[in-house]
Amino acid sequence: MSVILVTGMPGAGKTTLVRKLSEELRNHGHVVGGFFTEEVRDRLTGERSGFDIVTFSGQRAPLARVDAKRTTNSPQVGRYTVCLAEFEALALPAMERQPHGRELLIVDEVGKMELKSRPFSERMEAIVKELAAGNGRLIATVPLKATGVGVIDRLQRIPGRQLFHVQPSNREQIYGDILDAAMLCASKSRRT
Repeated sequence: MSVILVTGMPGAGKTTLVRKLSEELRNHGHVVGGFFTEEVRDRLTGERSGFDIVTFSGQRAPLARVDAKRTTNSPQVGRYTVCLAEFEALALPAMERQPHGRELLIVDEVGKMELKSRPFSERMEAIVKELAAGNGRLIATVPLKATGVGVIDRLQRIPGRQLFHVQPSNREQIYGDILDAAMLCASKSRRT
């Protein structure tokens, strides 16, 4: 198995689970690369004002903001303006395969905002081809309602992929199942 997909409704705990998973993998000596997304809240009102991308090496940049300066090239997702340049500058290098580097690529998330970036979409398509050919290991979060999103559909069709549906009621129990699958996936990476 080379692909682990984690899905669920917004707020179900996918990002929290993936962050915890990455820490556990690193504590066991596995090398992970990629990024996760984190919501940003307004300090005064406490309302969500956007999302940041954070790499596993600790770099941070805006992914989307409510108040971002909109240009003709700035895509919108709901009330958010996607910060393409900042996202791409951090996400794309974090996704690159490094010689003697990462065993697992973790992408949180392959979602509407991220897929507004053509270079990100192209990189994900290349990763799908690598995975389908038996090269690489991926753990990714995907939206629950992603039917018809090409790259996610192709990830779903990779033989042996595992799909975990996180819900607030099962997130503690399912973490152990995902951790077991990730450890197996990482150990297979070391053998290939």
